[in-house]
Amino acid sequence: MSTDPSPPTNAPDITTLQQTGEQALDAGDFEAAIACFEQLTEFQTDSLQHYLHLGIAYLLAGQEEAAQLTWAFAFSEADATKTDILLSELIQNLQAKAKAFEQLSDWPNAWVIHQHLHELAPFNPNITLKLIRIAIRNPELTDLDLDLGLAEALVNHEDALEQLDRDLLQITVEEVLQWDKAGQRAVLLWLNQLISYLPYPASTAQLLFDKAFHLRLDRSCPQNYDNLLALIDCGLQLDPQHFDLKYEKALIYRALGKFEEMVAWVKEVLRQTEVVIEKILANELLVDGFLHLPTHWHDAQRHFSDSFRLLEQFDRECQEQPDFYVPLAIAVKSLFPYPYFEDNPSHHRSLCNRLSTLYYQSLQPNSEKTAPTSHGRISDQPSRPMSRSTKKKLRVGVLSEFMTTHSVGWLSRWIFQHYDRDRFGFYSYIQTCQPHPSGISDFSQQWFADPATVARETFGEAEQIANTIRNDAIDILLDLDSYTSGRSYAVLALKPAPIQVSWLGYDASGLPTIDYFLADPFVLPEKAEAYYTETIWRLPQTYIAVDGFEIGVPTLRRSDLGIPDDAVVYLSAQTAVKRHPDITQCQLQILKQVPNSYLLIKGLGDARSLQTAFYHAAEAAGVKGDRLRFLDRDPDELTHRANLDIADVVLDTFPYTGATTTLETLWRGIPLVTRVGQQFSSRNSYTMLRNVGIDTGIAHSAEEYVEWGVRYGRDTDLRQYVRQKLRASRQTAPLWNTKQFTHDLEIAFEQMWQHYLTPSPQPS
Repeated sequence: MSTDPSPPTNAPDITTLQQTGEQALDAGDFEAAIACFEQLTEFQTDSLQHYLHLGIAYLLAGQEEAAQLTWAFAFSEADATKTDILLSELIQNLQAKAKAFEQLSDWPNAWVIHQHLHELAPFNPNITLKLIRIAIRNPELTDLDLDLGLAEALVNHEDALEQLDRDLLQITVEEVLQWDKAGQRAVLLWLNQLISYLPYPASTAQLLFDKAFHLRLDRSCPQNYDNLLALIDCGLQLDPQHFDLKYEKALIYRALGKFEEMVAWVKEVLRQTEVVIEKILANELLVDGFLHLPTHWHDAQRHFSDSFRLLEQFDRECQEQPDFYVPLAIAVKSLFPYPYFEDNPSHHRSLCNRLSTLYYQSLQPNSEKTAPTSHGRISDQPSRPMSRSTKKKLRVGVLSEFMTTHSVGWLSRWIFQHYDRDRFGFYSYIQTCQPHPSGISDFSQQWFADPATVARETFGEAEQIANTIRNDAIDILLDLDSYTSGRSYAVLALKPAPIQVSWLGYDASGLPTIDYFLADPFVLPEKAEAYYTETIWRLPQTYIAVDGFEIGVPTLRRSDLGIPDDAVVYLSAQTAVKRHPDITQCQLQILKQVPNSYLLIKGLGDARSLQTAFYHAAEAAGVKGDRLRFLDRDPDELTHRANLDIADVVLDTFPYTGATTTLETLWRGIPLVTRVGQQFSSRNSYTMLRNVGIDTGIAHSAEEYVEWGVRYGRDTDLRQYVRQKLRASRQTAPLWNTKQFTHDLEIAFEQMWQHYLTPSPQPS
């Protein structure tokens, strides 16, 4: 019988102890795991694997120095021929443990392990990529240093390039781009280093476009446009023919006010394309850039003529093919500049209406394309809801991207204060590109959310927003944007409400899903019905009213500008795109005929180009340049309104007149000279003057415009009379009576609804 010696009575069961240690490690009881593996190293000193597990337990318990010392001891004890095997085993153990933590979404522990994996194998690109992916998910990290030597390893270590999992690289890059800090400079530098290794460059280019687009529109943080340009340049390296990236780059130049760079870039884009749609969109950008450079007005006009011809070609091509595509940008942007060049609505609106109809039809399957009715609106209206008598309140939805400190916001806010809450429910749909972390702005909250029956911040795809409106069972959808907002336009094209009405914005859009366009007796001529697809609904007095404006503290004095106290000061405060050379000549003729007079010029645009254009025009008109003053923009609207009082007379632009600027001028009691045209945008100041009870200053030709400007400049008594009349009008004029205006609007809504339920001849 065998007499082998028995093991010591205090020796542990090695297998049980090892299982207990691994279970404790998996359960997150790291102290218990440490105790188990310490015993194992004590009783099996020759098993280096126990040291590997002990090091992992130390690491996860937060004892990183102990972990490193334990692993260092294991490697020092290993035979030189087995060191690589031991390292490979340690890496495999760490990777297995990291994977387990990833499956539990335990990102902090996964991050700790991957950090050490990277230290153990700094030239393994796949470990580095995994470290980056884990870091993005780790909520404990507030920042991430992407400079982990990945690009250097790929360049200098042949093994690293051979090991590289390019699909993993693609996934990692995509996740970094979708990361909320992907606009940072470090990310862009990192991305530039890896571009040549990506297996699907076109896919990454599209992601870069999506990121740049959303970052540009993100109102939650200050923009770093230089970073956005770098982001786009990365995309164009990957896909040089990506038109959306090229288009976005031009828009960023525009946002930066770099109009010369914008023009140069778009010219290059135009040279590179023969695609009609791309040429149309690029031409529109080129026109926009030139319009902000007043020295290039005629270039803008010439390129707009090219755009018009291209649009007519596009219109014909769409008519000839059963299945066609109309990009949203063509529908809402391509004809945007036309009112700045000429006052010819019957010509331009015809094409505008056709493009809007084409856009609507392009959304429909071929079998469902619907021709407009004789009034231009679609004939397949939604099924009629319950009769008005069974509805407690008429639900009015108000849709806009600009329910904030924007012209639309300043002007439309009053109806939310005065609507009859017993007869109407007002739903505000505040359009945003993406939700703001802290919610909508204080202005939006005060004026559009708090007074509303229901307020919603809407974002995402047009169909989502349309479904929200449908689910709210809105009866009448009031559009404030027209085609100043592509998002609102796309929603309205889906007809989410049985009645849709356009108000404010930029003129009617021509969409066949819009039923009515709000006007008044003056803002559109009687013959306008002939070239609008929408039914024009004329409110009895005015199509707009405000209860005034908040005024700040003036920061501008005549002495600051070197202007004598007894001088006559004219002011023209409009964006550069409204400064048609003909109206500039009229303003300079006024200045020439009024001694001791000065012209103040203020507004958006390239400052150097604006000054050069005015100085050249002044020289041609025989007016000394020292009678011109160029003003910087004020820090906010309240200061701008306070500084208006420096002017004796405000000179309007033409063929695109003021709107908000005119209301501010009249509220401050300052005489205005305006010229009346035929299009909506050349009659805003006219209807406002009529609705404030002022007949002076209204011109119907260039000659009359100059005559009124000169008369105001020479006749101090006339100016004083108009100022007094404007101040008195605050108590009596329709323009300053938003309670009455809202009441008139409510009557219109009820009549529209009644007609919808029981069709009858349309009012005009």
